[in-house]
Amino acid sequence: MKRVLSILFFLLAVSVFSAYSQTNSAFSEVCKSISSHKVTKGNFNQTKTIKKINREIKSSGTFIVASENGILWNTKKPYKSSTAITKSGIVQTNAQGKKNVMAAGGNPTFEQVSALMTSLFAGDSDSLGKNFDIEFTGTTENWNANLRPHDSSVRSFMDRIEMAGDSKINTIILQEAGGDFTKYEFSAQNFADFLTDEEKSAFSR
Repeated sequence: MKRVLSILFFLLAVSVFSAYSQTNSAFSEVCKSISSHKVTKGNFNQTKTIKKINREIKSSGTFIVASENGILWNTKKPYKSSTAITKSGIVQTNAQGKKNVMAAGGNPTFEQVSALMTSLFAGDSDSLGKNFDIEFTGTTENWNANLRPHDSSVRSFMDRIEMAGDSKINTIILQEAGGDFTKYEFSAQNFADFLTDEEKSAFSR
């Protein structure tokens, strides 16, 4: 479940710019650039750091962020799998093509995060301001942003989200309350106006 919540908060971090661009003119140019793409594709490297045992767990693959669908992780290493996060649930597909669906209903934390996702994709800056303290520094060529959740139940497992980039998001760090953190590094990003039929099927149940 922690991995799922981490992915959800990654999605929140990506979608935050569509709302945030309305509230800060200094960052509006880069926000406009990031939020203007209907579909973003690229490669990712993920490093999960577990502080208590001083261990790093690494994985890599490709990703798709689609404003109307959600986010899709296609993990290539160490094991092949895919995880699609939508506003209504999670679709996990193993290497053999078998799908496992987890609906949002019945999980209060998932429902809360999904509702917030919806408001962010809609560009609801009021909802954003109610749920996060946001700080950023830099220019459109080199910027950093930190998001801290207001809700105590969210802070119990996620302390903050750290992001950095230029005209796109290059890194995201999800800092957990217990000190563990997950770092995402993105490369070879490209953009499209729509998903292919194969990509759409990965989001479907």
